[in-house]
Amino acid sequence: MKHQAIREQLLETVVKANEVGLIRLSAGNISIRTGKHLAAITPSRIKYHQMKVEDISIVDLEGHLIDGLTPSSETPMHTAIYRNLPDVGAICHTHSSFAITFAMLGEEIPPANLELFACGAPIPVAPWACPGTPKGGEVTVEIFRSRPDLKVVLLEKHGLVAIGRKLTHAYEMALNAEVGLRTYHQALMVGKPQPLTDAQLEEIKAAYGE
Repeated sequence: MKHQAIREQLLETVVKANEVGLIRLSAGNISIRTGKHLAAITPSRIKYHQMKVEDISIVDLEGHLIDGLTPSSETPMHTAIYRNLPDVGAICHTHSSFAITFAMLGEEIPPANLELFACGAPIPVAPWACPGTPKGGEVTVEIFRSRPDLKVVLLEKHGLVAIGRKLTHAYEMALNAEVGLRTYHQALMVGKPQPLTDAQLEEIKAAYGE
């Protein structure tokens, strides 16, 4: 089977993301860059608990299917990011509960905790783009280009996109974002959480060599 190792790596991440609720049923999608001109991406309409290695789609960076099943409907967004941001090696687009919750509010998320800071907060909400259309790629690329430190963007009324140099990095950013958003939501229920101050942010950067 072509690209077996990369497909196995992707499926392993899919299983983990499904188990922790970042993706569910067939909602959400994950991809990994494969060489200079190809990407592996989760297929369309296949339930994650039923997915097999050979189901994983291989596409070129224009979205044309090379091997596997029909690729995710969000392939145009993934391939636009890969074409325009060469340092991105993997993408996790999640439909996790708290990502959707804050994506519905349309408000930028401040760096209120370490998890959100790790994602590059403040986390913006991209303008509305109909799922499955090229516009999703256009709006996310524009934001990521303007914020090189940013690893997560919320998609209005939709979910989030997390990017990384490697698949493990993109997955960790998606998980950090969901934990950060959940705890931010919990704090909002009992009070008014304050963002990390500039001084605190500088301390963290110094401590971790950022």
